[in-house]
Amino acid sequence: MAEGIRDKVAIIGMGCARFGERWDSDTEKLIVDAYQEAIADAGIETSQIDAAWLATAVDFIHCGPSAIPPAMALRLNNVGVTKVENYCASGTDAFRGAVYAVASGAADIALAVGVEKLKGTWRPSS
Repeated sequence: MAEGIRDKVAIIGMGCARFGERWDSDTEKLIVDAYQEAIADAGIETSQIDAAWLATAVDFIHCGPSAIPPAMALRLNNVGVTKVENYCASGTDAFRGAVYAVASGAADIALAVGVEKLKGTWRPSS
């Protein structure tokens, strides 16, 4: 019989980049801002993260076709980063992946991060 994940996972920290048009920031800067707040809130260091999920609604607009740029921006050396692109459900999918990684014992600490930058990222061709 299947067992639930109740009491197997805790959210230990969270962060959020300042909301707004943010013409001064690119996607990586938004991710780093939220990440720094989250690890400070959790009281952990990057080296403690075992796995990560990156959520974005439409990758070709927001951050490109892979999780490499955010992984490099966060200095997630030797940490597998899974990119999730599922439109409005992307954040939920990333969160679910991180939760189940911890619940299953595959990771002690997992990161779920999402990003969207709608202004200043895409321009139609002339």
